[in-house]
Amino acid sequence: MGRAEQYTTTSIVAAAAAAATAVRYQFGPGVSLSLIAAVVLLPVWWHVLARFRFARLLLALAAIAAVWGGVLTLFETMRPVSTSLLLEQTFTLLSLAGGIGVLLWARTQIGLGGTAVAFGVGALANVVLTGGNPANLWKYSLAVPVIIIVLGLTAMSGRRWLDLLALGALAVVCLASDSRSMTSFLLLAAVIVLWQMFMPPGTRRPRPLQTLVLLGVLSLAAFSLLQALILEGALGDAAQQRTQAQIDTSGSLIAGGRPELGAATALVAERPQGFGSGVLPVSHDVWIAKTGMSELNYDPDNGYVEGYMFGGQYEVHSVVGDLWLRFGPVGAIFAVALIGCAIYAVARSVSVKAAAGIAVWLVLLGAWDTFFSPLLTSSRTLALLFALTAIPVARLASRREASGVRARPDASPLRRSHG
Repeated sequence: MGRAEQYTTTSIVAAAAAAATAVRYQFGPGVSLSLIAAVVLLPVWWHVLARFRFARLLLALAAIAAVWGGVLTLFETMRPVSTSLLLEQTFTLLSLAGGIGVLLWARTQIGLGGTAVAFGVGALANVVLTGGNPANLWKYSLAVPVIIIVLGLTAMSGRRWLDLLALGALAVVCLASDSRSMTSFLLLAAVIVLWQMFMPPGTRRPRPLQTLVLLGVLSLAAFSLLQALILEGALGDAAQQRTQAQIDTSGSLIAGGRPELGAATALVAERPQGFGSGVLPVSHDVWIAKTGMSELNYDPDNGYVEGYMFGGQYEVHSVVGDLWLRFGPVGAIFAVALIGCAIYAVARSVSVKAAAGIAVWLVLLGAWDTFFSPLLTSSRTLALLFALTAIPVARLASRREASGVRARPDASPLRRSHG
């Protein structure tokens, strides 16, 4: 087999693996196509972890958390346990960790943009396999896959103005589909991309901490502006009424829109070591959760708490909360470490005017999902986020060796589609 033919075969396998990582369809308790791909390709992607900063540490945290959740389940005496639930929750966590490895390897073979496009195609296939949400097909099913594909293609082009155009167009579509949070992520990402275009050249040495402060201020300003526009009716009467009702309920749009926060904090305070990945909730746990939600002026006696949040597992609509309750504090540390690494990497890239639109949008989405979205629906995009933003160790080492030498504009791992 010639070198060009071998490269083509490897690229096809990498693209297929990246697509498989986005598929949530399960063949058994927690056994998804994503997990199967990660296990089969383990010998291929394992050595790639050493080439990216914090990758091995992150996967080690996931492994420790999986063991922690199993041990908690094994020694549980006050609540019923389920072996199938333990397997499902553990495999979901390991699928996230394995997906990071697979996508990092795919990035080294087909680049950032190619990996994103392949993942987006897999996510669309997942919608076909699992079925879209008829309540709002774009908002709940198609938006994320399509956005990933479009921004992956613009990243492959390397043209900043295409990123900006795509982000703006996608924001209009999301706005028309009554997706407040996604619209805000896209608009804020567009502002950051535009900001990069007009930043003074200055030094090419990364300044992530300064950039983090500026991005934090910018995000707060954007949130306040968007909330004001919604309350003024700029995004339609339905969005205005829903937003006002959420603010009236608890005094805050976030707390009113995510009352599960009250349940999560109350349960963590009750049992900080976690409950276990195979432990089933009991009525006492439901009562504690309802008490926490009531403190946010939310009425929990509506069937949602018993039916969705504790109908066979602990679900608090938060990646950090879900991982803490199921896998203890190590699970929460894993989630915070993942998003922390991604935020640092994107801030570092923005500081040298090199962040692609896909990376900026994904880190905004990932930060929201980490605290306000369920683990099951967020784990795949979180794996993609880390894989596309991970900082190559070799480039860090070469920069240290050339101390005092300015970094090139293309030194960031987020700028080009080729990793």
